[in-house]
Amino acid sequence: MRMPPVPHRTWSGAHRWTPQQVLTPASEEEVLDAIALARTLGTTLRVVGGGHSFTPLAATDGVLVSLDRHRGLVGADPTTGLVTLRGGTRLWEVAGLLAPHGLALEIMGDIDRQSIAGAIQTGTHGTGAAFTGFSGTVRALRLALADGSVVETSPQRDPDLFHAARLGLGAIGVVLEVTLQCVPRYRLALTEATRPLAETVGGFIEQSAAVDHHEFFWFPRTDRATVRSSVRLPADAPVHRPGRAADLLQREVLGNGAWELLCRAASTAPALSRPVGEIASRVFAGSPMTDDSAAVYAAPRRVRFHESEWAIPAERFEEAFAALRRRFEEEHVRVTFPLEIRRAAADDVWLSTAHGRDTVYLAAHRYHREDPGPYLLLVQRTLAPFAARPHWGKMHWLGARELHALHPRLADFTAVRAAADPQDLLLTPYLRHLLGAGSRL
Repeated sequence: MRMPPVPHRTWSGAHRWTPQQVLTPASEEEVLDAIALARTLGTTLRVVGGGHSFTPLAATDGVLVSLDRHRGLVGADPTTGLVTLRGGTRLWEVAGLLAPHGLALEIMGDIDRQSIAGAIQTGTHGTGAAFTGFSGTVRALRLALADGSVVETSPQRDPDLFHAARLGLGAIGVVLEVTLQCVPRYRLALTEATRPLAETVGGFIEQSAAVDHHEFFWFPRTDRATVRSSVRLPADAPVHRPGRAADLLQREVLGNGAWELLCRAASTAPALSRPVGEIASRVFAGSPMTDDSAAVYAAPRRVRFHESEWAIPAERFEEAFAALRRRFEEEHVRVTFPLEIRRAAADDVWLSTAHGRDTVYLAAHRYHREDPGPYLLLVQRTLAPFAARPHWGKMHWLGARELHALHPRLADFTAVRAAADPQDLLLTPYLRHLLGAGSRL
């Protein structure tokens, strides 16, 4: 299906573009038709998923492809836990698709609006010292390449293409199908609490190793943290949720409605940022709950923001956090949104921010009506001495030289990318900035 060429934007509104053509293929054949059209027009082709990235990864003035009509379950094996999904399948749909097979995603983040292809292509992750991000759970891919061919790739079949494509920035091929390693269904028991900041930071590495899913939020220049911990339980564990009215009050009225008003007020009167942060840091914690995993992982995020996230070696977390805290005080930072601190296991995905190292993530946010540059750049520069790798789908100001120094397999990636797409059909100016001129260094 061909849509009119209307302006597009990233979720926060930081980047906007107008493609020449917008196509919504519903089948593999229609995806190949879109590739053929882009080649005929002599322009680039990019694929957009849920549109939740904060960078212009999907931006093109050529052909933009949405896989929203190419979604659903291809197959699931309850014995092996292997599940194949079409690339456009949204994360919020997956639990319902897998439930009849007694399976669930091994890990999720706190936002479920992304497509599965978009999640693996940008390095989406959750929190848990024993768990990788989405790309680390990929076991096979079905790709449409720029020459119009369709290939199956796995660790056994063209392993270099597989290692590049499972976190490929949409620059290797169009992800038609993803095969993931899933696990038996489970529930999560979530608790949230307000804790002293020093205690939370000092115990984070130990606690995140002991608890299945552990993270905390810190409103800059306050002395307390909101600690969020989840324990995995059997699928038949009793469900416990706050009453409907209490849940609506916490998640929508306070967590979105009132929060939007407070952030908007602080954006027009910056002096309010400190008191807003102080208030939020005391009431941010929600009620305990136990439910199916997908219902606990994800939370509604209706207040828009800009985001930058940095991955650092876990053993350097405390000194990195201390450096940030000092810098915020020195610069008298005024910001309403909290930092989010999570952890993930090392993996072998070439472009993963957790490649080869146990990782802690520090994510900084800025309300979407405010200029994110000065604050997020401050975070970037403060964390640079700690070998901080930027999340591919979130805001940063690094280019090819810095990224090649941070990612030991990036040169291998660019070589595979150049071989898979010698005419640079899938390459845009932004990707050239990330990977190097022509992506051939």
